[in-house]
Amino acid sequence: MPILEAFNEDKFQLVMSQPLMEELHLVWNRPRLRERINPNIANQLEQQLQYRAIWIELETVPPNCRDPKDLAVLATAIDGQAEIIVSGDDDLRADDQLRTVMATYGIRLLGVHSFLNVIAA
Repeated sequence: MPILEAFNEDKFQLVMSQPLMEELHLVWNRPRLRERINPNIANQLEQQLQYRAIWIELETVPPNCRDPKDLAVLATAIDGQAEIIVSGDDDLRADDQLRTVMATYGIRLLGVHSFLNVIAA
C-alpha cells in the first residue's frame, strides 16, 4: 500500500476526527473488504491512526456536497487545516463547485495517484 508506506515514512501528516474513524471502522468491516484485509492488519492500522494522526474536534459546518456521508471528510479537512483531501470517491472529486469552495480554504481534492505524485515531488 503506497499511501501507508508514505505515512509510515512521515511524508505527510494525517488529520483525523472521530466521525472519520467511525466511518473507517465501518468500511473495514464490510464483507468485501474483510475478505481482502486481514483483521489484525486493520486493527494495527487503527492503532497507528490513534497515535500518529493529528486528531481534531469538528466545529465547522462544511459546504454542501452531493453525498452527506462526505460532510465529515470536508469538516475534518477544514478544521484540521489540511492542504489536500485524498479520496477515491469520484463523486467528491468531480464536483467542480465543491472543488472551488474547498480551494477557498486552501484545500485540494485529489485521487490517490495524484496525491502520490505530489508527495513524491
